[in-house]
Amino acid sequence: MAGSIKACLELADSIKKENLEGREKIPTSDTHLRIWAGQFGRSEEDVRKLLNALKDSHYIFVVNIVAPDPNLFVYGEEAYFYTDNSIVGELKRNAEETLEKLYESSNYKRKSSFQITRELFPKIKEFNNTPLGRAINLVVMLEEYSRILTTSSFEYTDQWRRNKLQEIFRDEANSVDEMAPYLNQREQDASKRATDQLKEAPKEKIDQNWVKATQNFSAEFLIRVHFRKYEFDVIKKLIQTGKLKEEKDLKFVRDTLQTMEGRMSEDGLLRRYAEEMTDLRRYCQAKLNMLRQGIVSKGR
Repeated sequence: MAGSIKACLELADSIKKENLEGREKIPTSDTHLRIWAGQFGRSEEDVRKLLNALKDSHYIFVVNIVAPDPNLFVYGEEAYFYTDNSIVGELKRNAEETLEKLYESSNYKRKSSFQITRELFPKIKEFNNTPLGRAINLVVMLEEYSRILTTSSFEYTDQWRRNKLQEIFRDEANSVDEMAPYLNQREQDASKRATDQLKEAPKEKIDQNWVKATQNFSAEFLIRVHFRKYEFDVIKKLIQTGKLKEEKDLKFVRDTLQTMEGRMSEDGLLRRYAEEMTDLRRYCQAKLNMLRQGIVSKGR
């Protein structure tokens, strides 16, 4: 059985493909949970956990198109779609068209989707578990998610999502290896990214305790892991507490930061950390200066 990260990424790709090419465009828990369980060789409960991980890492949006109602033995139903502007935009247009047709067929008059949702959404409970209710929920939430993708675009970049997914499954031994095939060429190019692609990352778990971790991994590897996760504060604390004190390690941190600062014009994500990078580089250089002065004094 594939690891959780690999399964999540394959599931995200399946949802994306369904959104683009599927007959219904939007997969739901009623129609696809069993399909995915068979596809990935997992239970439906496990598939739900993968979906929750994809939701938390912003790979997919989840809409409750049917609310659970124990009195009527209604279990609820979810719809899934990939977090991409063009996909959400196209699904939104389709959903609005569907809503307008459903409204016209039941009320014998035409209204825009905006007018319909403004009229009916306040009493959405009355339409629960009906085609009209599903359509209303879809239109309202697709509109909301379209806005989120625009206003919080930073949290929907490939880098942010991958970092978040790795964080969710950080306790799994092979999480770094599983993510490697999904990195794009730009991220694999060490000359354009300060943190090199870890092509042969060890499969052991990186323990939170630095001393224990360095028994299994080189300091350079662990520093790269923190850089890939933009954990500049963690690296600074490692220097402050003396866990990173060798000249070669301090030079690696400084040189990596200089490379990253030089690539900020090409990487919008890095620009958000400009102040932290500059502060860490200066602190690291100060430590190097002190270390070299100590060596010179000792030599004298």
